[in-house]
Amino acid sequence: MRLCAFEVEGQHHLFAETPAGLIDIAMRSLDDLLRDQGGGAVRMGVAAGMRGGRIAAEPDQIPAEWRRLAPLQRPANQLFVGVNYRDHVAELPPPWKMTADPFVFSKLNSSIIGPGDPIRLPSDDASVDYEAELLVVIGERASRLTTENALDHVFGYTIVNDVTERAVQATDNQLTMAKGMDTFCPMGPSIVGTDEIEDPSELEIWTAVNGEDRQRSNTNQLIFSVVDLLVSLTRTVTLQPGDTISTGTPAGVGAFRTPPVFLAPGDVVTVGVQGIGELTNPVVAADSVPA
Repeated sequence: MRLCAFEVEGQHHLFAETPAGLIDIAMRSLDDLLRDQGGGAVRMGVAAGMRGGRIAAEPDQIPAEWRRLAPLQRPANQLFVGVNYRDHVAELPPPWKMTADPFVFSKLNSSIIGPGDPIRLPSDDASVDYEAELLVVIGERASRLTTENALDHVFGYTIVNDVTERAVQATDNQLTMAKGMDTFCPMGPSIVGTDEIEDPSELEIWTAVNGEDRQRSNTNQLIFSVVDLLVSLTRTVTLQPGDTISTGTPAGVGAFRTPPVFLAPGDVVTVGVQGIGELTNPVVAADSVPA
């Protein structure tokens, strides 16, 4: 099961992606459906729509006027995990080290944009960085999960680019502002269900800027696996259908290259995860008019 979202004639449409093309499932966002119905009911609804629905657009023939959207619009809880790849820890300066528990923060929903939407720099001298991450989408209410049942509560997976303003982050560790600015959470291109990704622990992950490899790793480098994160977080936080957990970024971010390299107007950033695809966004200047 693969789900994507488009704006068609001013309306939000959720589509199932099939080899034959896109099948229109609902004129609602996936996160709304998950909150109202739960992952199991949504899966059944998608399956019914795929059996009886007509092809709205064939592969490679999606109308140019359709605008691809982020597959989730406003998750109720959007949790991110920092410093969670062994190879990323190795590139960090002291005193960073592996911790006993996940390092968790939230990101603002207003930062979410879709594939192809521009990442807008906040100022001409901004130190803006990329971070490829695997995103987990919760399908069933999750509280006090165990290693045995944790993945049963996952609906699927997608990709995010955890865009970060490093100068702001360095100011008293202002993570909310550094990572929550407008356009700083590209997401997509699709939600891939657990029927296609049964085990998220062996997935290649990468970033390219203007076609040049910047990050190249594998989720087997995660310090806290998807299961570990679900078990740890749900000890104290009840997750609801539609909530998300982003699992951290691997080595190769711009801030820790020699010399540091940050995003500039005209750059094109592509982040990818095996089995899901690639998410590409251009970078525009601070004075660009928002779309």
